[in-house]
Amino acid sequence: MIIENLSFRNKYYIFNSRRKAGSLLGSYVGLESFDLLLLIPNGGIPVGLGIVEFPLVPRTKIDLLIVRKIQIPGNTEAGMGAITPDGQVFLNDMLLDRLAITTHQLETQIERTKYEIEKKRREFTGTSHKLEVYGKNILIVDDGVASGFSVLAASSWLRQLGAETIILAVPTAPISSLKRLEKVLDKIICLNVREKFPFAVADAYTDWYDVSDLEAKDYFSLLKEFQPLLG
Repeated sequence: MIIENLSFRNKYYIFNSRRKAGSLLGSYVGLESFDLLLLIPNGGIPVGLGIVEFPLVPRTKIDLLIVRKIQIPGNTEAGMGAITPDGQVFLNDMLLDRLAITTHQLETQIERTKYEIEKKRREFTGTSHKLEVYGKNILIVDDGVASGFSVLAASSWLRQLGAETIILAVPTAPISSLKRLEKVLDKIICLNVREKFPFAVADAYTDWYDVSDLEAKDYFSLLKEFQPLLG
């Protein structure tokens, strides 16, 4: 199921910031029942803060879902797959068939992405941290969905770990990606559903920039006020 707010549909420069987008999502998320709120860093962290600040959102456990796209060489925005927190590799085979990517380039990008995941895990959660998702109802939050492959990989991984239900909440996404994700998610909450191409998550924000690790950590510290949090 896709929840659409038609007042946002196909309009540009809708959200002032990620945190403001999260506060708007909060009114929808507050209607849901979930045990664990998983934020995809870095952009999903300020969105998550905006969500939990909404009064009706349940005070549940909050954690990070450190999944990253495998970047296409020379293109930091596009991905040719994704890697889960435990290092599982999900490749977009249809895209790879169209790209002139050598085996060496692919392996290099995979290793680079695994390193980035491990680095972020150590910085944010420590070396011994482990997600406990078995039997839980999970809400995934990010600042937007482009191809949706990172969410696809993350959802498949969470199913492997025994998650009971998985809901995705994002400010913006293209309809094509949401239709693809409907197959692996129990519910999708998306305020700004785009139908026109080309699509970029940044188009739905007036204040768009890459969230640094330092800023993400500051937001994460604020989130601790809404714990119980990380184990």
